[in-house]
Amino acid sequence: MKVEVKRKDELSHNRWSGGVTTQLAIWPEGADYGARRFDWRISTAVVEDEKSVFTALPGIHRLLMILDGEIEVTHNGERTLAMKPLADVDEFEGGWETVSVGRCVDFNLMTVDGYRGAMSACTAGGGCAEIAPEGASEYWRGIYSLTDGLTVKCAAGGEEGEYKLDKGDFLLFSYSPAKEGTARVSLCSACGCVPAVCAEVWR
Repeated sequence: MKVEVKRKDELSHNRWSGGVTTQLAIWPEGADYGARRFDWRISTAVVEDEKSVFTALPGIHRLLMILDGEIEVTHNGERTLAMKPLADVDEFEGGWETVSVGRCVDFNLMTVDGYRGAMSACTAGGGCAEIAPEGASEYWRGIYSLTDGLTVKCAAGGEEGEYKLDKGDFLLFSYSPAKEGTARVSLCSACGCVPAVCAEVWR
């Protein structure tokens, strides 16, 4: 297994048409989001404008969750979803015309063909065995901490580790199910709220 931890002050930030985006992880090594050369990308974004038009990303599949604030998202002028923090995941194509109304902080996952993904709010306690879907050859799980003092435990292939995260830190766990069998990731936090959000990618 492989675990990489990025602290809040190590993350890179870039402006987009409606605010600021923070890249948490991108694959493969050397991938370039600006040039649209990547297989998958996990990020957060601050939507500063009351009305924003999402960047067109043809050929990219997207998942979106709100971390703070509320927005209404409309795709191709037809399908509209009112999104509240940690309550909804919007799944759509990057080539669609997507417009949002409202200000928020969001959590994003982008994948190209050949990769699949999922997104969820994480709860503390317990573990998650067999976390990779059946048949997956490679698996990644990104955990973005929403609180200070979060402990993440990871285990796969006979290895295990324990990692401490504060608010805004990001952990990326990856392993090969075919070579390392099952894996376990668990969270422990003193806060009574949802301590983290998670993005999963596999192929």
